[in-house]
Amino acid sequence: MKLFFLLITFLAYMPDLSAQEHGPSVQRATESLKVHDGFRFQLVASEPLINDPVSARLDARGRLWVVEMPDYPTGPRDGQAPSGKIKVLEDRNSDGVFDHATLFADGLLFATGLQPYRDGAIVTLAGQIVFMRDVDDDGISDQSTVWFKGFAEQNQQLRANHPILGPDGLVYVANGLRGGKVEAVDPRYEQYPKPLDLRDRDFCFDPDGGWWGAVSGKSQFGLTIDDYGRRVGCSNRNPAMTPPIPLDAIDRDPLLAARDAIHDVALAAEQSRVVARADAWTTSNLHGGQFSAACGVLAAGMEDASGEWIIACEPTAYLVQKQRMTRQGSTWMSRREELPNEFLSSSDTWFRPVDLTLGPQQSVFVVDMARAVIEHPDFMPTELKTRPDQWHGQQLGRIWQVMPLDMNTSMQRMKGIDAAYDWLESDSPWQRQVASQRLLESAEVDEERLHSIVDSNQSPQSRARAARVLQRHKLLRASDTKVLATANNPRLRALAIELASGSEYGLELAIELASNPNPLVLRTVAISLVNGEDQTNLRISGMVKIASTTNDAWILRILGSSHEALLPSFAEQIIASTPESAEPLLSHLITRIAISDSLFVAEMLADNQKTIDATVTTDHWIDWLEAWVIGTKRARVSPSSVLQRMETTKQERMLTMLETVGESIRDDSVPAVARARALEIANRTGRLPSDVRDLIADDSPPELRIAALPILLTKEPEWTRDYLSDRLVGQSVTFRSALVRACSRSSSDTKWLLSLIENNNVPKSIIDPATAKRFRQHSDPELRQLAGRLLKSDPNRAKVLQEYARSAQKLGDAKIGRQLFVEHCSACHRIDEQGTNVGPDISDTRTKTAEALLTSILDPNAAIDASYVQYSILTLDGQILDGLLIDENSAAVTLQRKGGKRVTVAREDIDVIQAPGVSLMPEGFETSMDVTAMSHLLAYLKNWRYLKTTIPGTLPAQ
Repeated sequence: MKLFFLLITFLAYMPDLSAQEHGPSVQRATESLKVHDGFRFQLVASEPLINDPVSARLDARGRLWVVEMPDYPTGPRDGQAPSGKIKVLEDRNSDGVFDHATLFADGLLFATGLQPYRDGAIVTLAGQIVFMRDVDDDGISDQSTVWFKGFAEQNQQLRANHPILGPDGLVYVANGLRGGKVEAVDPRYEQYPKPLDLRDRDFCFDPDGGWWGAVSGKSQFGLTIDDYGRRVGCSNRNPAMTPPIPLDAIDRDPLLAARDAIHDVALAAEQSRVVARADAWTTSNLHGGQFSAACGVLAAGMEDASGEWIIACEPTAYLVQKQRMTRQGSTWMSRREELPNEFLSSSDTWFRPVDLTLGPQQSVFVVDMARAVIEHPDFMPTELKTRPDQWHGQQLGRIWQVMPLDMNTSMQRMKGIDAAYDWLESDSPWQRQVASQRLLESAEVDEERLHSIVDSNQSPQSRARAARVLQRHKLLRASDTKVLATANNPRLRALAIELASGSEYGLELAIELASNPNPLVLRTVAISLVNGEDQTNLRISGMVKIASTTNDAWILRILGSSHEALLPSFAEQIIASTPESAEPLLSHLITRIAISDSLFVAEMLADNQKTIDATVTTDHWIDWLEAWVIGTKRARVSPSSVLQRMETTKQERMLTMLETVGESIRDDSVPAVARARALEIANRTGRLPSDVRDLIADDSPPELRIAALPILLTKEPEWTRDYLSDRLVGQSVTFRSALVRACSRSSSDTKWLLSLIENNNVPKSIIDPATAKRFRQHSDPELRQLAGRLLKSDPNRAKVLQEYARSAQKLGDAKIGRQLFVEHCSACHRIDEQGTNVGPDISDTRTKTAEALLTSILDPNAAIDASYVQYSILTLDGQILDGLLIDENSAAVTLQRKGGKRVTVAREDIDVIQAPGVSLMPEGFETSMDVTAMSHLLAYLKNWRYLKTTIPGTLPAQ
């Protein structure tokens, strides 16, 4: 259940309380909350009515279904049965607060979400999806039937969750990141020959049986669907994501992976921003003030005068953030409202918002787990894995309702199916949602009433839901779809294409809207067109029309995923009409076709050579020939053999194109990256210039040098080795890394590289730790022995480490260590807003032991990150500049020096540049402090977070 999977965040641990185990009172929790102007909040449920809530859902009868997880974080204690529960809350005195709870089900193992459905609930738990039925309508489950099994269970935090009924009548499920291999258990469902692999995919099924399968999406803990069917999920560092591309397009295209279908709606990771009102601890100080535990995203069509808004939980920082949603091209973007505080935030570190769900009118419910700790022990620093307060707050639980100031507080109830039609036309997202569900569940509906809503001036959201209900009941008419296709709202036009897809008039409607300038509509049209196998001129011309008029990356990616039968005609028409404007789509198509038919692509390019020469630049020739080469390589076909199979005239044209590309290798007017790609094309096609030695000279562009290096090592190994032997020390980290990669391909080149180390021509640190390990485990016994001898640890450093070992065994005073850090380390490292980020981040001590930190300090060259190698520049006027190389090109080199200052030196002013292969962290640190001082420094590095507060039962405040 990724809700809590703080892979890179370990949450704050609730200090300052006189009774830490019991947590803050309801009154204190309420007083600690703040909400945006124009809104208010109220507590609608709390302990003892509920405990440890992790998800909730309000049904049409105004009942709040709550999933409880008291077994979190590690499951039932020894000898105890699972204690997870589902409760159904009611507001029996109509004061807006739930006052009665019925235990619907208990004894559940890590239930993670539910969807009320007909006479029960669809529940995700313990690797399964089950249907729990209340036969006699007393609010208690009488039957439990497993529908699906095989969802991942290895970690309690990373499990399938949030089943939610979409407006199309299908139930969607967040995969929890770990996915699993799923099988249908209930005989009502289709049986597949093997389990369904959910890796990087979300799950979907028809609750009435039949179809089930994977869909685009990679949701961790949280999944939301709006009136039109747009799905938005989240993961720790990604507060809002949507899949603009359907999974069948991804599966059809060998150049795409499932994650290529995911679009970040909200700013993610280091680009995100959260403002906490209480101290929020993150594993790395680099993640402070960012989303690191995003969960429970809600993007279900909430709107106000300024447009649509969405919200997402961030329990690490004790807040819920509100963002404004707007359309960006063919998809969406959301951005934080720039206000001093978040939408809902607390100064109390026990506030743990983990889920959100729609409430009556324009309100939302916030599920507050109210725990001292919600980090799982698997992701804690070693010293905290057994901390006793992991269960503190187990008896707590709060659900808050946030609403506009002028909203009344009573819970609404739908009175019969007739009311569903009225609710379908409501301006309340929740009312529309439950009305839609009621009609989807019903065996019969008022067909004419629904047709009238579709063909009306009602809100676009109401019309969309009515159309979906009609489709689910197989009552949708062509006239309904055509009405939507002419609507002013682009989302309705896009929906019309989706609803008509596969019908007799679907292709005609899609072609009609292919000229629509709205990117959202065009994306849906593209999805409809690329799915067909029939190579009709109408279909292909529609695809070409879209390709020639849009630069939307998602639309182009969809067009590139066209059915294989469409590819040849599609590519031919593009290259014959507007090839330059269709980049990078054309390159993508060329690669795809070349995988199965390299000769066809070569002949297609040759047939259009004269036309293309008049309209495109050398860069585009490089793009297309590179795409062809990549495709032939994936097909395990030699480009040279393809050229030999071509008819003479076409072969001559193709060779002319290759000659043009080859001439660009030494053309300074062509960008260096393109020249490097041209060199690779020439090499792959057997058209390499006779002499390319000068391409690895120091004054050659870095990109070209790196491309030429492996070629020369293969073509002229002796000359290349002689040339490089005396020049390696002064090379950039990028070039040296490229050399190591190139040498790794050949045992003889690897032995030559190791011989340079043996003869002290280059330092052993030129080889990164991962490659060094591979060399020490090489299948060649001689190479393995040589690597084992040369790439072992420095014996002198080993002696120093042995002398200082006791400093890591018993840590000293972290307060003294803080002063030592400021004095000795802050010029290159940053912790708790003190210092400068020049060297690597050392504040992430979640998985670092004191012994590992000691090794990094005293033997820094044992395992150097290639990104943190020291460089030295001697300028022509005698200056010596040392620092971290952060940029280099043919004109200048930029170093970042201690203290964070950057200096850029023109190449023409450089006498010598050297990378001695040593870490920015100098050896000999032991001369700066004795064993006792080192123990103080290590105490600070491990425990700097704990100086501000007391960790219950673990480490007292210093």
